[in-house]
Amino acid sequence: MGYFQNLTVLSNHYVLSKEENGLQTSWMSLAPMELESSAPHVAAANGVVVVMGAGMGVVLYNMLKRPEVEKVTVVERDPKVIDLLYQAIDIQSWAGIDKLTIEVMDAFDYIPTEKVNYIFVDIWVPVGDKQALPDTQRIQLNVKANVVSWWGQEIDFLRWFNQNRPQKPASLNHYLAWAKEINLPLIEQNNPEYVSWIMAVAQSMFYQNIRRREQKS
Repeated sequence: MGYFQNLTVLSNHYVLSKEENGLQTSWMSLAPMELESSAPHVAAANGVVVVMGAGMGVVLYNMLKRPEVEKVTVVERDPKVIDLLYQAIDIQSWAGIDKLTIEVMDAFDYIPTEKVNYIFVDIWVPVGDKQALPDTQRIQLNVKANVVSWWGQEIDFLRWFNQNRPQKPASLNHYLAWAKEINLPLIEQNNPEYVSWIMAVAQSMFYQNIRRREQKS
């Protein structure tokens, strides 16, 4: 199951799971949905970047390769995740690795020592977690980045849009109104095509499953 694409072929992929209450919970993976949902946020990275949550390294790997990116600071509270990056995927061999700084600490405690051009926040297990928006707002109070994005923000926009303007096609003006309402300097505020991508998410089976679960709760 994809994110911007409705259906994608699911081949063998890596999954990082954690034991919680005696059960194995998938915490991170390289499934198509995970990769697609991160793509626009990687593309927005430039200058001095902060990434909240190391994940399985895909976002970091692709951001470090971007010539527009001068520096990436990843903030990860679990040192075992950082150890895994070094042991499993040879992070030191990556292109642009000299741009990377690692801070092992809680995302809510991080205060940068220089101006941040862009922050990407990804610290939740499910995409579309309702805590994502308030968490990002709280983090931005400390970081004060020029541009902000978080994993699954397209789903948060769709929630807002469905509550406020369900009878009209979504437009860039709606996205700008939402950005103003939540008081965050979001990515892609000059790109009408991004709203088209969001509406592709709205048509996906993945998003429809989220809506059904939320309507039942």
